[in-house]
Amino acid sequence: MSRPFFNLIFILAFSLSLAAQDAKPANAAPAPAPAAQSAAPANQPAAPAPAAGNAQPSSPKPAAPAPGSVPPYLARPAETEPAAAPEPALPPTTPVITLNFCEGAAAAKAKTAAAAPQAGCKKVITKAQFDKILDAAIPRSRRPSGGEIPQQVKGAVAKEYLNMYLMAHEAEKRDLEHTDPMVQEMLELSRMQVLSMALNQQLQEKTKPTDAEIEKYYNDNPSAFVEIGLRRLYIPKPAQVPTTAPTPGNNGAAPTPANAAPKPEEVEAQKAAAEKLRDRAAAGEDLDKLEKEAFDAAGSKQTPPPTQMGNRRHNILPPDQDAEVFALNPGQVSKLFENPGGWYLYKVESKRTLALNDVKEEIQRKLQPEKLNDARQAITGKVKSDLNEKYFGGPAGPESLGSAPGPAGKTSSSTAVSSSKQSSLTAKTGPAKAGAAGHKTQQAQKTDSSATH
Repeated sequence: MSRPFFNLIFILAFSLSLAAQDAKPANAAPAPAPAAQSAAPANQPAAPAPAAGNAQPSSPKPAAPAPGSVPPYLARPAETEPAAAPEPALPPTTPVITLNFCEGAAAAKAKTAAAAPQAGCKKVITKAQFDKILDAAIPRSRRPSGGEIPQQVKGAVAKEYLNMYLMAHEAEKRDLEHTDPMVQEMLELSRMQVLSMALNQQLQEKTKPTDAEIEKYYNDNPSAFVEIGLRRLYIPKPAQVPTTAPTPGNNGAAPTPANAAPKPEEVEAQKAAAEKLRDRAAAGEDLDKLEKEAFDAAGSKQTPPPTQMGNRRHNILPPDQDAEVFALNPGQVSKLFENPGGWYLYKVESKRTLALNDVKEEIQRKLQPEKLNDARQAITGKVKSDLNEKYFGGPAGPESLGSAPGPAGKTSSSTAVSSSKQSSLTAKTGPAKAGAAGHKTQQAQKTDSSATH
């Protein structure tokens, strides 16, 4: 019982994603061609170009408009193609699914009378009943904007629901609920899952941040909403000049090339040249021009990277650079930063603090997972649980987080316990926390890429 129910949810969610990609508004379809055009040959181009020589392709002449009629090129769109009136909504009592199916006492009579169901024995599901099925499968808060489910998705859900309905009815006839202990356990687990999902949905609704909470977070974290327009000038180090050294026993053959490390005085000269470029950038010279000059001076054949970095917020740059760059005013440049390939600097072109309305949804997405996790912990964290170590293994301490082999070469079972606790934590914190961890990883990758050209 549990598995078909969640198959239904999966099919609905998957179908919704496909429908969102494929669905197009009705007025997006091209209008049917006029009769004069549809009668043209299939190989007739829409806008013929002059043929070779002086010959011109012939095209049918448009028919003269009838007296008193408006020519098509002067007619308003409403006159040439009237908009179709929207279809009225179906009443709630309208049957949307009808099965030639007997259940209950009628089914027992049909079984004794004939093998096939009786013609007048039907199972009818109305629009109101099926709408409740859709609401149970996927709440309206999780649907696309508008809350309306596409018709093709409703059809897919109906087919899966009917399969579940008939199979479940057959299982009841075979009394599997009372004769199979595994079925009883699965039914109990399904009940727990449904109740847990319902409570989670209720907690999500109740933990939405209020406008006062959002405004307080905004006022308490002003630096988080500072946005700067940023550019970067990259100055590559000159390529090391290969030197030659004689190889013993090469009998006069070409010597083997070897790259020599730059001398200290060469390093100082390169750094001094980079500082001069920085001074010119601070004086207002164009960064694209300076970067091209730097690449040419270094003998680099690579295309210089774009200097424009767009609008950035805090925690995009490495921590040692973030505070210094965001302390700059528009028009100022940072000091030189160095990596193995060269030097680089940042220039702030604009600076502003985003308005509360611009970041309201962002703050809500940040606060709600935290409030939801607190609400869950208030329910699950107040109950102490003890696990039998003889059955589940010993407690997972720091020394047992790896996969060190236990006695007789067996892997310690505490590793499995640690993984189980981690999975349980993920289930408690939900996908929002997991998404936040992924976001931090992406931020770290961006930081590395910005620091290393």
